[in-house]
Amino acid sequence: MTLTAILFGIASALTWGAGDFAGGIASKRSSPYAVVIWGDIVGMTVVSVLAFILGDPFPSWGSMIYILLSSFCGAIGIIILYRALAGGQMSIAAPTSALMAAVIPVFVGVIVDGWPKWLTMVGVVMALAAIWLVARAEHEGVHRIHWADVRMPLIAGVLFGLFFVFMHQASSESVLWPAVLLRISSAILLAVIALFTRSSFAIPREQWWLVVFVGIFDIAGNIFYILSAQTGRMDIAAVVGSLYPGMTVALAWMILKERISSSQWIGIAAALTAIVLISV
Repeated sequence: MTLTAILFGIASALTWGAGDFAGGIASKRSSPYAVVIWGDIVGMTVVSVLAFILGDPFPSWGSMIYILLSSFCGAIGIIILYRALAGGQMSIAAPTSALMAAVIPVFVGVIVDGWPKWLTMVGVVMALAAIWLVARAEHEGVHRIHWADVRMPLIAGVLFGLFFVFMHQASSESVLWPAVLLRISSAILLAVIALFTRSSFAIPREQWWLVVFVGIFDIAGNIFYILSAQTGRMDIAAVVGSLYPGMTVALAWMILKERISSSQWIGIAAALTAIVLISV
């Protein structure tokens, strides 16, 4: 795994995490569907102009199939995760889905590319532990975990993992257009679902800067992940990119003054150590 690939992976985690933070704030006063859909429109507009200027090759029909599959997995995964967060224990749903999102690409990567060197594998295992620790929330009391608590988060995590795999396949010929087309198909799918659920598409005027932030940073995360996977291994790129909850937690701590639990601090330290091990 080259240093360039690691840096692109870190950039994807930082931008995805920042986008999620802004999206969480915007969703407090607007429908999550509206935030994601309008954010997709903003992001794909900016990047499509950039793709035209830079002459990025347009994907083939074969790549388009993977783009549609990636879009479907990402959009349905988000919906399932939101339902899991709303109806179950957040301290279980969030880390379970994040962990599975990283495990699936690792499993596929080992099958396709073989095992990475042992030090990299130690870093991957530490990163998986970091994802769980950073994403989970501490609550008072001891909760018994039931299958019903993890069923939907596991499904969402598998879909997110497939999103990583399909996105990598879709970007074998270009970088920018796959990200644009992914956003277009995702926006269309979510708009259809929003219409059926009668969700509002309105965004308050003072929230638009957050929507713009979400759209640009989210699609930037996709582009950085594509570049990371193209310059290194897909599975390692997905694991490093999946550390994005650390950025979300850090921004909530710095801006909203939210408390970071002891397990999250351990997770952040483990994430930094994992990046070093993977980079060696």
